[in-house]
Amino acid sequence: MNKREQFLLHLYDQLWNSITRVEQGLWQFIGIYAGILVIHWTIGKTQPTLAAYLTILVSFWGINIAINAGKWFERNRMMIINVEKQFLSKDDLGKIIPASYHKRSPRKLLTLLDRTHIAVFTFAIFLSMWTYWHDLWKTRITVAITVVLLGSGLILTVRHWYIAWKEIKDFVEETRKVEEE
Repeated sequence: MNKREQFLLHLYDQLWNSITRVEQGLWQFIGIYAGILVIHWTIGKTQPTLAAYLTILVSFWGINIAINAGKWFERNRMMIINVEKQFLSKDDLGKIIPASYHKRSPRKLLTLLDRTHIAVFTFAIFLSMWTYWHDLWKTRITVAITVVLLGSGLILTVRHWYIAWKEIKDFVEETRKVEEE
């Protein structure tokens, strides 16, 4: 095996390791998140607005971690495809690797697991808002803080998703240009 092939095989292994690391990071965050929810329900009896704010902040953080994990998964998947093309013949598609795996466009920015995490985090935001609704809308200050947290969290998360999606689209286009040359 020549140096180029060794490099590509090492790169291939590292890309899969990166996917594993990102997925493990998301699961580690879930553990932290569970601890925060325990704190939420513990302090919710004495400090309900603080508990709701904490849940909102950490839930948006979790959503953004899931978006980032999805972006890295898609990027690495497309790079893995390029490495596999160096070693596999076209006949191997459908036999060793599903042919659908080798599509040159991003399937979806978020995997099913990422979408599930986002749904859970979003549900936690709504549950916290519903549970402490009366306390969050009690004074002008709590209303202002709630609106700012929800609004900025939503705007920044949508912006993060857009930037991640654009990076993946640009990566696909740049890869196509290289293949055409």
